[in-house]
Amino acid sequence: MIGGKVGITLCALAMLPSMAMAQRGGGMGGGRGGGRGASGLAVEPAVVIPKLVNVVNLLIEHRQELALTDSQFKKIIVVKRSLDSTNAPLMRSLDSIQFLFKGGGIRFGSPSTARRDSLAEAHSAIAATQVAIRENISDAHEKVYGILSFAQATQAQDLESKEAKTIADDEKGKGRGGGGGGS
Repeated sequence: MIGGKVGITLCALAMLPSMAMAQRGGGMGGGRGGGRGASGLAVEPAVVIPKLVNVVNLLIEHRQELALTDSQFKKIIVVKRSLDSTNAPLMRSLDSIQFLFKGGGIRFGSPSTARRDSLAEAHSAIAATQVAIRENISDAHEKVYGILSFAQATQAQDLESKEAKTIADDEKGKGRGGGGGGS
């Protein structure tokens, strides 16, 4: 299982140089998430990394509300540390991709073939990396729910649903308002 995740990460990292080469002539400036350039023309948004719901962080964040015992909290912290160390290389890979495409919006005409190709590679790498991150979160999800009482688990599911809705609403708002956008 780890081999596949490491393979995805290595594949994503292997694509970074080709994406960087395609970006060299990509343009200057640009704000976070696109918008309009100095000329008033629409600017293509930078690559956006979609947010994911991390139930482990939610449980820690809402420790008091969930009335976690010290023992439960310590066990959840152990799961969090394991999840964080497993996801760290994957998150660094996503950060690298996002950094490569930061502010390189297209201001005039259509993007070059090299730009379109590098964006397609970036989106593929992001999707593959996020699949691995979701798998890791899913494994941690099972572990932490096993620590909770029935009432706590029910409350945690409500928190998780609210967080997922908030993220979805934010993504819809960005898509409509010309802000961050997605793929």
